[in-house]
Amino acid sequence: MGAGLMEDGAQAIRPGRTQFFTRSAWLMLALVMASFSFTYFGPMAIGSRRFSIVLHLHGAAYFGWMLLYAWQSRLVATGRTARHRELGLAGIAISALMVPLGVAMAIEAARRRSAAGNPFPFDNTLYNAVDLTTFAILMIAAIAAVTRHPAWHRRFTFAAALCLLGPSLSRWLQVIPAASPWTDLLPNLCADLFLIALALHDKRVLGRVHPATWLAIVLLVPLHVATPFLTGSAWWRAIGPNLMALAV
Repeated sequence: MGAGLMEDGAQAIRPGRTQFFTRSAWLMLALVMASFSFTYFGPMAIGSRRFSIVLHLHGAAYFGWMLLYAWQSRLVATGRTARHRELGLAGIAISALMVPLGVAMAIEAARRRSAAGNPFPFDNTLYNAVDLTTFAILMIAAIAAVTRHPAWHRRFTFAAALCLLGPSLSRWLQVIPAASPWTDLLPNLCADLFLIALALHDKRVLGRVHPATWLAIVLLVPLHVATPFLTGSAWWRAIGPNLMALAV
């Protein structure tokens, strides 16, 4: 995990250039773990809520991916690139599991909302669809760039991690409520602050924002702004249930 700008090639593993990614990855991991303490770790520890096997499997893949990403970033920062490449196969395997497990969780959540009497149980599945699709696109791009363009690989994986961070941060709004539409906008926009930090890092290190960073910004930010306003639209309510039915 971890164009032709000067960061590619041998210079890509200079400590000064990788510490940003390492620190960011560990901060993302810490935020994810803290966020799920409210809705998963805490209730599971005290036995106040029972979780399905699918949710546990999804959680294992989710937290495993974030932990591996943080560790992989550290391996690159400390020059252990051979070990980083060896563990890359595990990263690919976990990434491949994330999508079907995410779809299964989205369907399960919609069923729970339907059972609770929600007349539009598939509204929130648009968030799942956007997060899973962008995660898959970014990871495919990261894997394609891993050998010849490590700087692109590093930034695409960084952006893929943000697709997981945003949904995690939404758990905080169950503790600190916010008025609509901020309830839906804030989590992903807070995650997108990491893209600003990445752009500033690029300017400092490269003298300009890396093209991969621009691509991540153009892909993620407009979707994160638009999605909350589309979840209850007639368009999504017409196709959302059908898309989920195809996934079953």
